[in-house]
Amino acid sequence: MQIVADENMPALESFERRGTVTRVNGRTLTREALADAEVLLVRSVTRVDRALLEGTPVRFVGSATIGTDHVDRAALDALGIAFAHAPGCNARAVAEYVLQALLLACQRQGRVLHESRVGVVGLGNVGGRVATWLNALGATVIGCDPPLARGGARAPVPLTGLDAVLDADLITLHVPLTLDGEDATRHLLNAERLALLGPEQTLISTCRGAVVDNRALARQLAAGQGPLTLLDVWENEPRPDPALLERVWLGSPHVAGYSVEGKWRGTAMLYDAWCRWAGEAAPGATPPVSGETLDAPVHDEADLLALLRRAYRLHEDDRRLREALAGDDPGAAFDALRKHYPPRHELLYWRHQGEVAAPFKPLVSRLFAPA
Repeated sequence: MQIVADENMPALESFERRGTVTRVNGRTLTREALADAEVLLVRSVTRVDRALLEGTPVRFVGSATIGTDHVDRAALDALGIAFAHAPGCNARAVAEYVLQALLLACQRQGRVLHESRVGVVGLGNVGGRVATWLNALGATVIGCDPPLARGGARAPVPLTGLDAVLDADLITLHVPLTLDGEDATRHLLNAERLALLGPEQTLISTCRGAVVDNRALARQLAAGQGPLTLLDVWENEPRPDPALLERVWLGSPHVAGYSVEGKWRGTAMLYDAWCRWAGEAAPGATPPVSGETLDAPVHDEADLLALLRRAYRLHEDDRRLREALAGDDPGAAFDALRKHYPPRHELLYWRHQGEVAAPFKPLVSRLFAPA
């Protein structure tokens, strides 16, 4: 079996035992590279559509991502090509990123997170986890998720309209990118909605760049009227708007979910899906853990932030991004940051040790629990 895979995908050993894996640059992948391929494994940088696949022997496409806006699902169905992706594979990593971002923002703005109102837009795998963790911390959390509300599914927080959520102290975005329909999310935060946000608020986005109108946000921040902004995702990746990067407080190169464990789960979920498609039993393996002890008492929110920063430091990604994009080829630099991203582990990688004050026990226990 011939398998073509994005060169940045890890843990391909299971696929390598089933056939020959050829690694390619996912952003520049062409039809010619698929001339003999039966399986294609991609990430979000590859546009997968009829133009890429029609006339090739590809019968199974797997995307090691939560979102699927880069895949033309209708075209795959019409071509008889099976598709699988990896919803939730890096939800824990993104949630840890967001929790750190929220604590950093509160520290900067003189807030206490558990006394703040947090609005979560989108309550899927990532947003739902963020909301659950914030509930455990004691914060007041409200959510906006129209499809969830219409479906009558149980939500971890009260659901309300988007404008009400945008009145919260801190807002974090966790929606897929959809271009049309009643739940379209492209420029969900357009100039009109961004104008509702002021400097005393915080905006965090880790979903897709085009969910926020980047030009409108840059103008608002330049006028000193926008929220304290932390962005992991950008319109026109891999070439973010320099004017916007200059104005956001913290930025990163679309790596909120780039944990070792998240990447491992993504590949493992695709292998499980391929096995089921091939009529075989899925192995359902679990990622390895180190067994090492992380000694970190938690008595207050400063300690909680210090605990999160033992595993990952958002400021380091911000520094690397700004230095890289100051060069002659920002697009190549952005991609290089992602391709050569240093290993980052989720807190689940360690065992926790240290006294935890009663108000923080519900959250800290969740940070180190497998579920």
